[in-house]
Amino acid sequence: MTAQRRMAAEPPPVSRLRAGSDRSLPSALIVIGAFAFLLGAVELGVGARVPDQLWAVALFVGVFWIWAAAGLLAWWRRPHNTTGLLLIIGGIALFLGGLGNLGIDALTLVSAVFATSSLAMTVQLLHAFPSGRLRGRLSITTVVLGWVASPVSQLVLLLIPSSAPAAFEIAAATQKTLGIAVMVLTAVVLARRLVTADPVHRRVLLPMFGYGIVAVLLLAFAPTIVHTLGGDPRIGGVTQLLVAAAIPVAFLLGVLLGGFRRTGDLEPLSTWLGISGAGGPAVARALAATLGDDSLRVVYWAEERGEFVDETGVAVDPGQRDADRGWCEIRVESRLVGAIVYDTRLTADPGPVRRAGDVLAIAIDRERLTAELLASNEALTRSRIRLVETADRERSRIAQDLHDGIQVQLVLLALAAQTIANDPDASPATSAASARLRHGIDEAAADLRRLVHNVLPVALTERGLTAAAEDLVDRLAIPATLDSDVADAAISSTTAHTAYFIIAEALTNTVKHSRASWVRVTLHADGGRLHIGIRDNGVGGASVDRGAGLRGLLDRVDALGGNLRVTSEAGHGTEVKVELPCV
Repeated sequence: MTAQRRMAAEPPPVSRLRAGSDRSLPSALIVIGAFAFLLGAVELGVGARVPDQLWAVALFVGVFWIWAAAGLLAWWRRPHNTTGLLLIIGGIALFLGGLGNLGIDALTLVSAVFATSSLAMTVQLLHAFPSGRLRGRLSITTVVLGWVASPVSQLVLLLIPSSAPAAFEIAAATQKTLGIAVMVLTAVVLARRLVTADPVHRRVLLPMFGYGIVAVLLLAFAPTIVHTLGGDPRIGGVTQLLVAAAIPVAFLLGVLLGGFRRTGDLEPLSTWLGISGAGGPAVARALAATLGDDSLRVVYWAEERGEFVDETGVAVDPGQRDADRGWCEIRVESRLVGAIVYDTRLTADPGPVRRAGDVLAIAIDRERLTAELLASNEALTRSRIRLVETADRERSRIAQDLHDGIQVQLVLLALAAQTIANDPDASPATSAASARLRHGIDEAAADLRRLVHNVLPVALTERGLTAAAEDLVDRLAIPATLDSDVADAAISSTTAHTAYFIIAEALTNTVKHSRASWVRVTLHADGGRLHIGIRDNGVGGASVDRGAGLRGLLDRVDALGGNLRVTSEAGHGTEVKVELPCV
């Protein structure tokens, strides 16, 4: 490995700093998971002392473990997303709310304070999914009201003295009304997001939001329904707990459907970049895999054009992107080189995007230059095509002028010479000279017609490429065949003229030099490309470098973005293959 190779594989300082924290994440999650298991085990152990409430203790512990496990999975898959933290906090709130079943006075007070906190956390989790951050004023207001309705109002109820039953009733009614309003608003927000989401995101959101709509309504109305039916109030509480337990399950379904694909570490990304030197779509795919966003795009800043372009050189307007698309500019030192366009519904925090962009800044700068080169090359190609089209138009104009002007004059001169030759008053010498003059004019007119035909074939302009090629084949001095499936309307006039001149030049060379006994011409259009083949059974040995005819056509083919290949082994005939764009 050379020194240059070792330097390329060395991760940038930003990557090494970030990679250190990423490597410590699994260990931290293992510690958190072990602590959560230990908390649940201790609660079960203490709850065994109260046999009548052991079922309730076990139920709360089971739900707590489900939330904690889902939170750990979410945190591991997307370290920069707060959804995992929200799930773990929600699990802790459930754990604290279940302490009242242990029969210990101090823990009963703690349980009373946190009894409804899990409901507020559920509301925040649903509004923040999948990015982990709240989006929109309605969501923020609903979540704030949820926290007011749950722990805040719960604490107010605990602080009201028993001597003020009226105040307690008012506070309890207010809490209940506010809680129901929060749940209904949450159902409305989730339903609206599902309806307005595109099909890809709807598939991701459906498990969580679909169940979330049902869950928040059950959480709000289950106690009321049970009370109305005259059931045991504990049934309402158990129903709420079971409904809350299924929320992490709905989240896990979203994970399995691809909405929470694991984000990668920056160190493997930078090492891969340094070793492979990859670019273009590979860089964008690596960045998308690292950030867990398949819709991610990389665009490049074209300094000379003063605009952003994609990998093909097409201009990209930042102002035309959707509201859910984030825009993170990438710079090498202070110089703008590109931007990353990402989905804010999956990655709300631009920090990880910016850090990943810093790692790939050099590669993105390289691809920016490539995009500019592609754009310049495309402009050069268009310019060369315009030159060919201009030359064709000028050639056609000259041929038309010759046909309509000089040729007509020659015909008139021939008629005048014939009139003099036929004049009875003319001397025999004058008549003979006039007849010779008429024959000379006729030969000049015939040469002019051949010149005009070579410059502007009438069959090509009036009947199309297939008919013109057929005319060339029919006039050939050796047996020849033509196979064509080309629709003349599908190819441009510039391509048709180029194809005709190639066929004419190749057939002329066949007759002059190949000593072939047959020749075959094929025309085939496929996928926007015109394929031309001319094959004979002559002596071979032909070369593009010999003679100016094919060499000039090769330049013309290259200007149109096509290719020409000649295969001509001695004694095995010659084959000319040409590919041209149809338009």
